[in-house]
This record gives sequence, C-alpha cells and structure tokens, in this order.
Amino acid sequence: MAEPPEGISLERSRDLAGVRSPWVRRALLCCVGVLPVLALLNVFGQHPTTSSASSPAASMNVTAPARLRSGLIFQVRVQVSARRDIKELQLVFDKGWWESMSVNSLVPEPSQESSEEGKVVLTYGKLPAGQQHVNWIYFQVNPTNVAKRNENVELRDGSTPLLRIHRAITIFP
Repeated sequence: MAEPPEGISLERSRDLAGVRSPWVRRALLCCVGVLPVLALLNVFGQHPTTSSASSPAASMNVTAPARLRSGLIFQVRVQVSARRDIKELQLVFDKGWWESMSVNSLVPEPSQESSEEGKVVLTYGKLPAGQQHVNWIYFQVNPTNVAKRNENVELRDGSTPLLRIHRAITIFP
C-alpha cells in the first residue's frame, strides 16, 4: 500500500480519530438544510396579504406580499369601492413601494402620474358612488434590494385624503 502524502494522517483523515462526535457534523448539516425548508414553507415571501380600510366615503383593499426575496416579480392589487361620488380618484403610494423596485406594468394606466415628497400619485378621474376601481401594479424586486420599509397607500379625492392603509414590507436577500 502506498504511503499517504506528507502532512496527511490516516488516523485523522480516514478514521476520523480526534474528530468531534458525528452528531456535531449532523447538526451543522441540518442547519444548512433548514434554509431551503423555510423557503418552501414561504417564510421568505411572496404569499400575499390583504390590508383594508374604510371611511364614510369609500373602502379600499390592498393585496400584496409582506415578505419578498430579491429578484422576485410580484403583483399588487388595489381595490377601491366608492360609497359616494369621488370626483378625482387619486392613489398615493409611499416611497417604500418604489425604492429599489422596477415597475413592469400599471393596469389600468392612470390619466396622470406625479410625485409629491417622494411619494407617487396616480390619478384616475371620477368614480361614481357604488362603483369599484381595481388597479394592478406589477413590480420586480431589484437583486440588491434588502430592507424593511413602510409601504403605505392613501386614497384621495383630489387633494382631500379619504383613508390610508399602513403596510410594511421585508425583503430578504
């Protein structure tokens, strides 16, 4: 039988003499395996959650993930139900929606888009009482985006605030 290379001890390398219990190695291996299992259980995101708010003038639901992973594409659904006529429907999204995010699509397209103190204001025109407006926004998380931030949405009738939904998002690497 050939001699082992210089610096290699057969007792240590082959027979594992002096190495800690095999349970330590198994525990370390399990730690590595836990991450994919947690991802499969949706701990790191993309499961949508719905936040709601209502006022005498309208009600609004925002459905979007609260936890995401970098690089994912996701959908946001905003549904507004008018209880009275809204002359100029505006949806105001906090800057947390837009930081390190790419917008793939807005459906329907707003009649006007503007910015106000870092927030994005989407204007859609009149919404009669008893009618609904549903808006979809398709985002992609930029790969370098890792953060926890606020993603509030405000419903306005022109410059008059009607209601606000408070949300937060966590983005994992």
